[in-house]
Amino acid sequence: MTRKRSDVSLHVSLDSRLNFEEVHKIASKVEREVTKVLPNARVTVQTNPLGHAREDIRTLAKEIADRLPGSMGVHNVHIQKIDGKPCVDLHVEVSADMDMKQAHEISDKIERGLRAANPSISEITIHMESASDRMSKELNEGDTELVWYIKHVAKHYNEIRNVSGIKIRRVASGRHVVFRCRFDPNMRMKEAYEITTGLQNAIKSAYPDIERIDIQEEAAPTASEHITHSRH
Repeated sequence: MTRKRSDVSLHVSLDSRLNFEEVHKIASKVEREVTKVLPNARVTVQTNPLGHAREDIRTLAKEIADRLPGSMGVHNVHIQKIDGKPCVDLHVEVSADMDMKQAHEISDKIERGLRAANPSISEITIHMESASDRMSKELNEGDTELVWYIKHVAKHYNEIRNVSGIKIRRVASGRHVVFRCRFDPNMRMKEAYEITTGLQNAIKSAYPDIERIDIQEEAAPTASEHITHSRH
C-alpha cells in the first residue's frame, strides 16, 4: 500500500536583522519539527522579514486569511496613516458559491485578528470578491518574454546571485508569478527584502496585467556546499 504524501507549506516571520545563515538554521529546525509529526511530508518553509510596520500588517493579513476555511487569500493590501494611525484597505477572495453570511464571518475574523495583533489600527475596510473555482493553470508557453524580462532585470541588481524556478500561472484577474532569488548567505533579510521589492515593482511596471508576484529569498550555496552536493 502506497503511503499518501502530505504537502506542508508555512510562513515564518523573523527579525529582519538576521542574516541568511541564521534564517536557514531556524527554517531547517521548523522543517525538522514538522517532519517529526508528519514523517512522509514534503515541507516548504518560507521566511518573511519583520521590521517594517506596513509589511508586518500585510504579512499578518495574509497569514490570518490563509488559515481561514473558505478564504482564498488576500490581495491589494493598502496601508496609509491618518492622524498617525494606520488605516488598512484590503481585498479577500472567496468562492462564488459562498453565501453572504459565510463571507461576512470571514471578513469579521480577519478584522478581529488584525485588531487583536495591532491595536493601533484605526480603520479596516475589507472588500469581498468572488473567485473562480477553476484551479490556476500553470503555463507552458506564451510567457517566454516575461521569463526573459525577469532574468534581464535581475541582472541589474549586483546583490542577486541568480534567479530560478520561475513559474507563471493564469488566475481570474491576470497572471501570478512565482520565483526564487538567491543572495550572499551573510546578507541581512532586510536588505534582501528591499532588493526584491524593487525587482517586483520593476516587473509590475513593465507588465501591469500581473496580479501577484511571490519572490522567495534564499541564500546561495557556499563553495563547500557545492562540493558536498556534487558527491551525492
